[in-house]
Amino acid sequence: MALDAQPAAVGQPAPLFSLPSVQGAPVDLGAYRGRQNVIVWFSRGFTCPFCRGYMQGIIEGYQGLLAAEAEVIQVAPNLLEAARSFFRPAPVPYPVVCDPDKRLYAVYGLGDRGALVATRTGLVSFARAFTTGDGGPQIRGAWLDVMNRNFVRRLHHHAMTAVEQGLYVVDKRGVIRHRAVVGPVDTIPGGAALAALVTAHCEDGRTST
Repeated sequence: MALDAQPAAVGQPAPLFSLPSVQGAPVDLGAYRGRQNVIVWFSRGFTCPFCRGYMQGIIEGYQGLLAAEAEVIQVAPNLLEAARSFFRPAPVPYPVVCDPDKRLYAVYGLGDRGALVATRTGLVSFARAFTTGDGGPQIRGAWLDVMNRNFVRRLHHHAMTAVEQGLYVVDKRGVIRHRAVVGPVDTIPGGAALAALVTAHCEDGRTST
């Protein structure tokens, strides 16, 4: 992972990164400069039923994001190969990258809310999955992300950490124009609302015609 050391604040250049994507090709934030606005979403990943729902909302409004000359990059705290296995049957249209050690989360100012929040979040997440008929993906995701040679570290990640989510709207110049930090299971806007954020905060964001 390549990073720079600039602050992740509104009005400042977004910290650059280059990470391999779930889809295969590397994702370089700097490569979007001059071409597209970017929404960088730091999520809880595919093991979170809330995030899986938020992903569907982004997918449903994805054409509106493209009309606003915007791309979404989802960052997940999962293992790359586990994520590739999880998404292989149903690929997403936007890039997903993995940061299992949460180094990029820290660079962007996102922290861990601690074991108590992690325990509560875990219980709420499993309850959500099984009461909405999403239990199969929940079990499959947890298995893929835990049952490997990093078992102890991944089990600790799921049981003891509650990483914050963050949304960063980055314009074509590479400058952060909007920043929102929320809790592990707080709501992330769908694609249409994200497109509206781009239009509101980026001079060269535009609505579809």
